[in-house]
Amino acid sequence: MIPNELLQYYESVVRDLDPIPNEENCHLHAYISEIRDLWEKRVILRELRLRTGLPVCSGEVDCLGQPTSHCMHADHPTCPDHTDSCFLCVPISRLR
Repeated sequence: MIPNELLQYYESVVRDLDPIPNEENCHLHAYISEIRDLWEKRVILRELRLRTGLPVCSGEVDCLGQPTSHCMHADHPTCPDHTDSCFLCVPISRLR
């Protein structure tokens, strides 16, 4: 179950973002589209792993690293590269 505070935090973060500008540079637009496509595929794979019960890193939202440690608060599994950047702990500190 997702806590309401976590959902509210990310709703506010996305709501406060600037709209995506219409790029006039076609090469830059193609590059951004390619990066976005790769990022989306990584996030989808991570989500599928999570839904099938496989362990996932709570560091970067697109991290596909094997979680072999925990975040600084020892609450969430992370890969060794993300022990100090758990995205699930960020909203907790902001809500206090």
